[in-house]
Amino acid sequence: MYYAPAQDTQQPTHPRLHVRDARDAHIVFEAVRQGHLKAVVRRLNELERTTYIRSGSIFVWEESEDEMGLKRWTDGKVWSGSRMREPYLFYDEKVADEVPSASEHSPKSTYRFVDGPSRTWSSSAQSHYERSDHHPTGLVKQAYSAWIMESVNAKPRKWHLTAYFTYTDLPNIPTIDQDPILRRISVPPGIYKSGKARSRTSDATLPSPSLSIPSRPSSPVTRQSTPGPGTQGRREHIVLPSLQSAIASTSMHRHNPHQHPHARIPEDQRMIQMLNSRPIL
Repeated sequence: MYYAPAQDTQQPTHPRLHVRDARDAHIVFEAVRQGHLKAVVRRLNELERTTYIRSGSIFVWEESEDEMGLKRWTDGKVWSGSRMREPYLFYDEKVADEVPSASEHSPKSTYRFVDGPSRTWSSSAQSHYERSDHHPTGLVKQAYSAWIMESVNAKPRKWHLTAYFTYTDLPNIPTIDQDPILRRISVPPGIYKSGKARSRTSDATLPSPSLSIPSRPSSPVTRQSTPGPGTQGRREHIVLPSLQSAIASTSMHRHNPHQHPHARIPEDQRMIQMLNSRPIL
């Protein structure tokens, strides 16, 4: 099992791992939370990028608004636009001398995993390969994010996983079930929720268990009858009391608790009398 060193040098959270789906990403997150793996806490410098941005590397980092933390991931490379292959986003490295390969027109390949027999694999990475018009020959960046809720009252935190691989190397990169530590990790239910649809400022949209809406005393509703166009019948419209009436009603209930719960305030009584005095067409 790989452990990041204690010194200040930022190394991959895991040096060689293929994550296939959301479950794999959550297991890596849980390994970080339990202390088996270490997250990256700052941007990589030029030497670290050159050394560690390579096929198989995985980096876990927490999104932060603090200037000392990480707001976004940078690696110094030029990438294509993102492509969603559930549940990951994929980016293909733009290689200047890249030319179309004959493999683009060849049948789908069967890959060989380490410590296992030859088989056709299925993962988000395979989906990206099969659905791409141009099969990438350089690095591919694979990204996933999730909100982490460690307790009911804890503020949600957004964690990211950034992985790199090449399709030439991918069949040889180990998976979760081949790692002696990660394959034993059990992820608690409900602690991780996909963050692909939420922005950095969307914490307030997450449900809060302590949030409750106070009850409000019922306000009187007046029914008003108006003639329907071209008919002899009547249509009823609900006329809600004004905001001032609702506030006044709430205030009266608060200061006069012995008042009859269905008593109308003078303004509402006057409005009802005025409407009742109108002839019905």
